[in-house]
Amino acid sequence: MNRSGRPPFVVRAGRWWVATVFALALSPALFGQDVAVSFSQGREQFRLRDFSGAVTNFERAVAADPKNSKYHQWLGRALGFQAGQRGITSSLVAIGKVRTELDQAIALDPNNLEARVDLIVFYQAVPRLLGGSRAKANEQLTEVKARDPSLGAQTEGDMLGIEKKYPEAEHCYRKAIRANPSRPMPYVRLALVQQQNKQWDLAFASLQRALALDPRLPLAIYQVGRTGAMSGERLDLAEQSLMRYLQLKPDLESPSPSAAHFRLGNIYQKKGDPAAARAEYNSALNLDPKNKEAREALRTLP
Repeated sequence: MNRSGRPPFVVRAGRWWVATVFALALSPALFGQDVAVSFSQGREQFRLRDFSGAVTNFERAVAADPKNSKYHQWLGRALGFQAGQRGITSSLVAIGKVRTELDQAIALDPNNLEARVDLIVFYQAVPRLLGGSRAKANEQLTEVKARDPSLGAQTEGDMLGIEKKYPEAEHCYRKAIRANPSRPMPYVRLALVQQQNKQWDLAFASLQRALALDPRLPLAIYQVGRTGAMSGERLDLAEQSLMRYLQLKPDLESPSPSAAHFRLGNIYQKKGDPAAARAEYNSALNLDPKNKEAREALRTLP
């Protein structure tokens, strides 16, 4: 015992705690860097579809900075995709957490429109018995429209596209373009509708407009390739686009490398090169053994 009446190890522990708190107070950037690393790692794991790993890193970020809207939003996203991988019935608890995290993200920052769009997707994708609600999706859509008319119109078009209401979706995408002609994504969405209608020249033109605004937009580059693969038109351009796409680092919204190899196989098949087509279909299956389209396409080759 020392003169304080406390055992030496207690005194040392107390001094260590004070020193640690003092050091953190002087160096808040060190703490922030750790959080930023967890968030960055989570984003990369999310892009690579390692949703379990992403959830772990986003949970760390939320625990370290619970008032950060983005951290809650990305945790909600990762939980949602993780639930999709595992199947809805095995992830009932996770589904509730998705809504909780997205609600918290919006409560912390009402202008976090990405979180509002994520919540719209949640309410539209989840069955009603598990919390899905078109009315609640529309409530969030109203808020997005009020804050960003172009994004709101695009989001409404996406909702209608999921319901296969393509003329109505096209109207919304054109409205999104009028509201903000500098955003490339509505042009890409418009091209998807034009693909559905087999309006190939219009689809190519819409994608060219998107790429004029953002020459490195992965989804637009991929869709140029897909349009050529589906139509049999502008095959050289389509091939070049998909080869370029495979060199990029696309986000999760962009199709997988397996899908790009499948479309390259389509292109080579249309060019009359079955050996090259077979190689691409096999590459697609090596990357994703569940790619049924590639497996079926292999059977059509001579």
